[in-house]
Amino acid sequence: MLSLTQDPLNEVVFGGKTYRLDLAFDTVIQYLKLSSDDELSEEEKAVYAIELFLDKEDLPSDPKFYELVFKAVNEEIISDPYGNNMPNSNPFGLAPVKYFDYEQDAEAIFASFMSEYHINLLEQRGKMHWREFKALFDGLSENSYMQRIISIRQRDLSDVEDGKMRQQLTDAKSYYALDEPQNETVGQDQAAQTSALSAMFNAMRGQTKKGGQ
Repeated sequence: MLSLTQDPLNEVVFGGKTYRLDLAFDTVIQYLKLSSDDELSEEEKAVYAIELFLDKEDLPSDPKFYELVFKAVNEEIISDPYGNNMPNSNPFGLAPVKYFDYEQDAEAIFASFMSEYHINLLEQRGKMHWREFKALFDGLSENSYMQRIISIRQRDLSDVEDGKMRQQLTDAKSYYALDEPQNETVGQDQAAQTSALSAMFNAMRGQTKKGGQ
């Protein structure tokens, strides 16, 4: 999570050598998309993920290095300062329903950052760290374009008694619906696709261990 006294994760040290990690928000979003791509094998995902996060330099062949990298990266992505003490919460403090998607909602996110923070996210690609982006995203006001969309997706039709207003909300829900099927086991935040990331990490760990044998 973001700290006001320490720099966000941007490197790992292994064998006395420092390796730079690219954890810009756009890199992480590419990783999240990669982690849920059913058309790629876990081995292919591991290779692409290494290319995303690590500079093209001589990397150690020791599988423990890759285990260290992916563990650090996944912890950085899914860490959350709130909700960890909630009873019956899962280990990552996630909500049970997904209400936004970094890819599909890209324009709404861009507009919200521009309107509220005067930040052009296209100009911040490769610069703004994931934790900075996440903190700003979570801090968007209820009047922001993105939060208004989330509110529409979250609102229960049964709470609207007026028939005309219920139809308007139904139409809005249909218009702003996420492309993928809703599933109660999917996290609210795409970065919190716990099962996908965990499975990917375990597969990567297995692949690197095989490579080290």
